[in-house]
Amino acid sequence: MIARWFPPDRTRELLALGVPILLGMLSQTVLNLVDTAMVGRLGPAPQGAAGLGSFSFWVLANLIIGVGTGVQAIVSRRDGEGDPEGAGAALDTGLILAFVVGLPLGYGLATAAPQFFTLLSDDAEVVAGGSGYLAIRLMSVGVVAANYCFRGFFNGIGQSRVYMSTIAISHVANVFLNWVFIYGNLGAAPMGVRGAALASVLATVLATCLYTGLALARPEVRNRYRPFRFASLSGPRLRALVALSWPEAVRGIGLMLGYLLFLRLHAELGTRAVAAGTILVNLASTGFLPALGIGLACSTMMGRHLGRGEPDVARDFAWLGVRVAVAGLALPALGAALFAEPLLGLFTQDALVIAAAKPALQLFAVSVVVDALPMVLIFSLLGAGATRFVAGVQMAQQYLLMLPLAWLLGIGFDLGVFGMWVAMFLSRIAVAGIAVRKLRGDSWTRIAV
Repeated sequence: MIARWFPPDRTRELLALGVPILLGMLSQTVLNLVDTAMVGRLGPAPQGAAGLGSFSFWVLANLIIGVGTGVQAIVSRRDGEGDPEGAGAALDTGLILAFVVGLPLGYGLATAAPQFFTLLSDDAEVVAGGSGYLAIRLMSVGVVAANYCFRGFFNGIGQSRVYMSTIAISHVANVFLNWVFIYGNLGAAPMGVRGAALASVLATVLATCLYTGLALARPEVRNRYRPFRFASLSGPRLRALVALSWPEAVRGIGLMLGYLLFLRLHAELGTRAVAAGTILVNLASTGFLPALGIGLACSTMMGRHLGRGEPDVARDFAWLGVRVAVAGLALPALGAALFAEPLLGLFTQDALVIAAAKPALQLFAVSVVVDALPMVLIFSLLGAGATRFVAGVQMAQQYLLMLPLAWLLGIGFDLGVFGMWVAMFLSRIAVAGIAVRKLRGDSWTRIAV
């Protein structure tokens, strides 16, 4: 029975690709917590500045980093078709797009950072620190986009360990550079919150150097895929990548803004509700990681088997991914539901905040297992090139379902924080239904990539 639900060979193949992606993403979550703690030693205003600046950076970076999703879809498809040089050309095209668009875009956004930040806070100290932080981070938008292209390439060819090792090394470097530039160690001038931004930029550049070096040093990559042969660039390849990537930009920005508005609705309930919502969103981002890691692995399998002309195998991998994600989430979800109060106590000692967040966390612990279905299927469909469909579904979920329902249940029916998270759960069930229907059809098998 177990072998029927989890075929050994396919399960091992999926886990070999998905686990390194998951561990790499987990290291990003740990880094965010370490960053928060290190900047927090400077006081509440710098911590607020760094928090708002980091969130704003990722909202704006989504204008270009979606190119990485397009690269992964094309690379896995070409690899499956037996066209490795076409896969290498997809990486080259993505890198050109990342730098040619991303670098000037980052510079332009950086010059507008002070004006932009005044929209986020009325605190002069937060605005001063946050605008400086954001301006420095934005200068690296092109490099960040290049790293997403490398991630898409290595994941697309089934070498996700490269992503895991590269991101782990760059994160360790980021923590060290935080220590140097935030506090002024090893002879550096103390830069405070700007030092945290500089550390992130330098760590991002280091990751790009590591990716480049590994692509050149690994013979199976250098000789088979022949990356960095920019003579292979062409207008059709560029147009195909842009066509796959722009819906990801819309989706990424829309999702980030949607969560910002979701937290803004919590503010209507008071300060403690905002604190509860912030903790819950951070926990949710961690809880989604297993499904997200498996979903990205399924994205590669989807593109690879479509390239081989095996849509039924591609579909089977998507369903296998759902079962693997559900199995992996079941025990941690049960633990979070049973020990919700001690878990929340790691983030706050305020009894009223814990009381507001506990029922919602218990609901999320149950719902995250159900959420594995839409999460894995959505990312699988991205690997098939269905970026427009995915963007449309998730924008509808955020703005037509989740946010109106959150206001209605949380504020209109006075169910508070719990009502808002019920709204999120219901909206994701709707996405699951749509994704299942899409996968059962065959329109995704005919998308040209």
